[in-house]
Amino acid sequence: MHLILDSYSHPGISLFWKRHGLSIMEQLVPHEFFFTTGDTPLEKLVEREIWSGWKKIILIGTPSSIRRGFNTIIQASHECRSTLEIGFWPLDLQRLATSISQSSLYLKPVLQVFKAGHTIHADVVKVQFLAPELETRYFWNDFVINSTQSAAETTIFIDEQNSRLSGKFCCRIAFHDEALSSLTMHPGKLTRTPVLKVYLKRETSLTATERFKQLKQWLATDTKIVEKERLLKTGKHVEVQGNWANLTLDFATIQDSVQSIHFEVDRKAFSLIIPAKPIQTTESIRKIFPAFRPTRVIANNRGTSNKVPLHYKENSKSEKE
Repeated sequence: MHLILDSYSHPGISLFWKRHGLSIMEQLVPHEFFFTTGDTPLEKLVEREIWSGWKKIILIGTPSSIRRGFNTIIQASHECRSTLEIGFWPLDLQRLATSISQSSLYLKPVLQVFKAGHTIHADVVKVQFLAPELETRYFWNDFVINSTQSAAETTIFIDEQNSRLSGKFCCRIAFHDEALSSLTMHPGKLTRTPVLKVYLKRETSLTATERFKQLKQWLATDTKIVEKERLLKTGKHVEVQGNWANLTLDFATIQDSVQSIHFEVDRKAFSLIIPAKPIQTTESIRKIFPAFRPTRVIANNRGTSNKVPLHYKENSKSEKE
């Protein structure tokens, strides 16, 4: 096991480690352990580790750290990723405060997830665009595109069907609904049909008088008036084609406008460490369990056990006896 702590990204991560570092090291017993610094950023550490052979990598950091580490891992070749077991432990401000205020016993169930190392293959989305050279990115939750020209024409292709749009708009391509974390992921959420959801929010042109009325209404109600996005369509392949390079991406590192973006699902991209037991849910029992009984076989989700036939008999006299 190789443990990477992105302590350079946020001072709270260092406080967390001072509080619980010894207990974490005692329970996980990592073979290698690394801190990030100004000279050794997260991307450099992750890239070095994934090329050094088969291992289990646990990344601890802020949600931003998790996104950066995720992109670095996915940028590696599939052959390299296939030998890795990846664990993500995001710590936002709320979780940091809770973890620092609690004793180390509070982390025992969390550490057991990484120690057991149960994995499932996770799908991600691959994005390609010209800006000005061919760029490739990956994402887990969603990806935002903006059309910035009021006179532009844009076509969105979804599984060979197209929708034509004029003017300015905001388009969000969504994939996973859950955050990228090894601690809150339910196995069933990763085995659903991998489809991309395309959401659209149009930007309407308002006169100065209309904007003034909208501002007065906002001040009176103390609520922000924002046009709701609507689901355009779902599909496995999505392409957004603009003109005049009118499309901008929600990436701080990508400042150039682009003319087209292509999306596709990368199946079983990497092995994500998840809890062995299903996560507690507030859904009713009827929603959790299927309405039908299994009629042939049951196998565990890792595919390592032999299939066990299940035979059901109708209520007979012998059963009644």
